[in-house]
Amino acid sequence: MTSAGNGLRAVLYDWDGTLVDSAAKSYRCYVRVFSEYGIPYSHEQYERTYTPDWYRTYEAVGLPRDKWPEADALWTRCYEQEPSALLPGAREALERLADRGLAQGLVSSGESSRVRREIRTFSLEDYFGEAVVCGGETERRKPDPQPLVVGLEKLGVGPKEAAYLGDSPEDVTMARAAGVFAVGIPGGFPNRDALAASEPDLLAPTLDAAIDRLLRP
Repeated sequence: MTSAGNGLRAVLYDWDGTLVDSAAKSYRCYVRVFSEYGIPYSHEQYERTYTPDWYRTYEAVGLPRDKWPEADALWTRCYEQEPSALLPGAREALERLADRGLAQGLVSSGESSRVRREIRTFSLEDYFGEAVVCGGETERRKPDPQPLVVGLEKLGVGPKEAAYLGDSPEDVTMARAAGVFAVGIPGGFPNRDALAASEPDLLAPTLDAAIDRLLRP
């Protein structure tokens, strides 16, 4: 499956870095949170430790595990202090696929209340409906395939009928493990080389280019 003409019925997305411009904002929040625990955090460390599973970042910088819930709350408060923005072309991409009658869903590592609030803020509810799966809503997290499998179930489509678009190697690993066509789109997070090395089924320079390829007859 590489295009709508070859049986594509649904497209599912990562959120941060794929539809929402949150890389620089996330870095600033990590700096503020870790400073509360006396942990310096440079952009070089961000590039070395970044992963969609922020608990792996906590481990990498040596944040004690008993501080993780508190750090989560601090990070969320920091993140909410400035507005988020959709990446250029994100809404247009959703509109293009909706016009073609394709189902769409969201599978994100992000914390549920934050991601769902942003979906409402951007008035994207009609594109995703109930097909939204966020971090912590399944027993296992990305890159395990379980969140994507749940997303497929919510849409009522099989893995060979779907594509998953994301900006991280974990997105590719999850999609591949679920049997879904994996589309990599380099974003603002410091994992562009790792994304290319993960060898997605399609590596597209932009979201718009990815949609062009998926809709190709």
